[in-house]
Amino acid sequence: MPFKFWKKDEKKPEPAPPAKPEVKPEAKPELKPASKAPAATPVKPAVKPATKPAAPTAKVVPVPKRTPEEIVTEVHRALVEFGLAVEATREVFKKRIAAKFGSLEDFERKMKENPQSIVTGFVVSWLGFTVPEKFDLGNLLYEANQRLSSFGMQVSATDEISVDEAQGLREATFTLGNEKVVLHFHNPREVFNEINTMIRDRGLRFIELETWSEDYAFMLVKSPNWDVLARGELVIVKAEETATDGECPECGSAIGERWVTCIACNSPLEA
Repeated sequence: MPFKFWKKDEKKPEPAPPAKPEVKPEAKPELKPASKAPAATPVKPAVKPATKPAAPTAKVVPVPKRTPEEIVTEVHRALVEFGLAVEATREVFKKRIAAKFGSLEDFERKMKENPQSIVTGFVVSWLGFTVPEKFDLGNLLYEANQRLSSFGMQVSATDEISVDEAQGLREATFTLGNEKVVLHFHNPREVFNEINTMIRDRGLRFIELETWSEDYAFMLVKSPNWDVLARGELVIVKAEETATDGECPECGSAIGERWVTCIACNSPLEA
């Protein structure tokens, strides 16, 4: 086998590397300038309503308790306002109250139970008089003339007779000065109604007070305050001027507050 030792090894040229594909640079997206955000409307801070300063707490001043003497003084002042008493009798009034009830304190306690009954009853015992349902005409006129004599007047009655004994109807002739009247009557109220007619021009009047019984009570007054008396405060007076509390269920006549009987038909009234 021939040796070709004399020939040098010839290096064959290496094949050229394959051409790399041309890579085009990616086109960068065009960046648009960011649109400006609308300017925010400035927010005004909330205005707190002005608060009024708290009013100072009013101090509760306790009403001082009235003494029994003050209560008695107020009752007398009311009687003066009613036209049933005069201011000059205040001290006498206090003494009479203490004598009748034992003390001013006892009067105050009684007043809390039923002021109208207590005060009306006292006024009758102090300034008025009572007449029983079955009455003697002479005794009635004696009580009336005891009051009328202070004004120079006297009422007399003659020729009294019984007209209807079963119904208690009587007749008599009443005289005041030169005036004479023949009257039929059943009860004391009818007699005093006639006497009031006779003394009307003198500015006087016998008023009837409630007794809460079958008896009658009267007192002589000069200038009663009817507007106040009609309210039935402390003293209950039975008259047409104080009949402001409805009608009598029997006869339909006007009646007053806390009346026991109707002054027109004498029927009992519900309490």
